[in-house]
Amino acid sequence: MRIAIFILIGGLIGWITNKIAIKMLFRPINPHKILGMNFQGVFPRRKDQIAKSLADIIEQELLSKEDLMNQMLSKDKIEQIKEKLTVVMVNKLSEAIPPAISMFMGGDVKSFIEKYINKHGDHIFEEMLDEFKNASLENIDIYHMVKTRIDELDFIEFEKIIFGLMNKELRFIEVIGLFLGGFIGAIQYLITMFL
Repeated sequence: MRIAIFILIGGLIGWITNKIAIKMLFRPINPHKILGMNFQGVFPRRKDQIAKSLADIIEQELLSKEDLMNQMLSKDKIEQIKEKLTVVMVNKLSEAIPPAISMFMGGDVKSFIEKYINKHGDHIFEEMLDEFKNASLENIDIYHMVKTRIDELDFIEFEKIIFGLMNKELRFIEVIGLFLGGFIGAIQYLITMFL
């Protein structure tokens, strides 16, 4: 009976201790003074550093500007873009040419523009894509986007995201605390037996 009580109390202490430790990662959200010391959860206190680190990791290790551009402008997508741009350019240019000038071109401006774009379109599109890529690579700031988004998150929302990602792992830590506490309780019982 005594060993069961020691194991039960040890397990309960281990489980509660780990549960409190996990909660203290997130709570209290705002600093509280207790006995002249400031207490605040680890994540709320270090939210800015966490945001910087996450933004840095995402930009350098997970999603570079080049990766983003390559995904947006894969060969299949470039062909689709070219087709759509050709239609738009042909329509817009044929609408923009006044009828008087159209007469000098044989009246069929649309087919004239289509022939020109079919002949020179690849070169035009390549130049446009190069300009787009260069401008995008200069102006996309993944680090700033991620950091700003994390900074804008309400901390309770941030906590839900972390718990959503690591729920099983955090539960596992609680259960490990239960078993370690029970094991320590058994050891304490054995020590008291020999004293």
